[in-house]
Amino acid sequence: MAATIDHHRGHVAIGIAGFGTYAPKKRVSAQTLAEQANIPLERLTLGIGFEHIHVADDTEHPFTMGLSAAKEAIADAGMHGHEIDLVIFVSAGDYDYRFWCPSSAIVRELGCKHAYSFEVRNGCAGGNLACNIVGGLMDRDPSIKTALVICADTLSKVVSTQIPACHPLLYFGDGAAAVVLKKNHPRYQFLSFAEHTDGELADLLRVEAGGTRLPITPGFDQWDKNYSQVDPVIFSELVNKVYLSEYVSVIKLAVKRSGNALSDMQFIVMNQIKKSLRDGIMDQIEMPVDHTFVTLSEFGHIGPADAFFSMALAHRQGLLKQGDLAIIATSGLGFSWAASIIRC
Repeated sequence: MAATIDHHRGHVAIGIAGFGTYAPKKRVSAQTLAEQANIPLERLTLGIGFEHIHVADDTEHPFTMGLSAAKEAIADAGMHGHEIDLVIFVSAGDYDYRFWCPSSAIVRELGCKHAYSFEVRNGCAGGNLACNIVGGLMDRDPSIKTALVICADTLSKVVSTQIPACHPLLYFGDGAAAVVLKKNHPRYQFLSFAEHTDGELADLLRVEAGGTRLPITPGFDQWDKNYSQVDPVIFSELVNKVYLSEYVSVIKLAVKRSGNALSDMQFIVMNQIKKSLRDGIMDQIEMPVDHTFVTLSEFGHIGPADAFFSMALAHRQGLLKQGDLAIIATSGLGFSWAASIIRC
């Protein structure tokens, strides 16, 4: 019997055709956070490297922020909602509602009448992963020609200045970013992908209240469990011993899979991490420190939106030259690391 030939696997090129971003107008300074937490300001400004975060008000939620970013991305691509074939909503944590499908609500609001939609949660690596899922689905389903990936979170809501175990996470802010991906689009084409998860770190970050193990029932009073808390010693060990090496490893593997050399890479966009870590990554991949785009100082860390938020700003400022090779590198809750190589 003759072997069955798969005509759709591995032959589809995808590129980013449009960018969208959203940041709440309300800003909270590192000084305010330091005063509320009763910690030295330098711990936030020098230790982490941020001056402000943007915080959602009572009308701003992952869905509403994501919808705004999505509309901007679709307009940037010169398209309309009905032309979108696939919608993926990415979040590191909470949606507007605990048991809900925000991607379907996006389909409704944008008029994506024939689109398929779903959610992806892979911590702050989720957006990177979602774009590569798009490529896989386009491989398997030739009717999918355009996709919308939306990343949106209100991470500030899972952090409290009054809980010392939250203090390493005070740079968590709110925001959204979206990209429109097109089959065979010439700009920002995805060439390769690499990923890895360290399961030993699965319980490092979590919000315990509201899950099936600790449901919020009548008489519930463990409100400190409603915030993400970390052991600062273990968190420091992760950052110093594991995080950097894993980050660089997936970057190198993605570069190898792309058929290029690390020295061929001209730029990197990544999730926003403290300055010492960012500098360590740039040093190990031997890339000048100004060949990335830093939004940490003004916006803090906004989850899976980070990489595409900073990429959108770099694109708008003309920093990503057509034809250049660039890296999208991310890490996320779990703990997972992912890297994509793109041709700008």
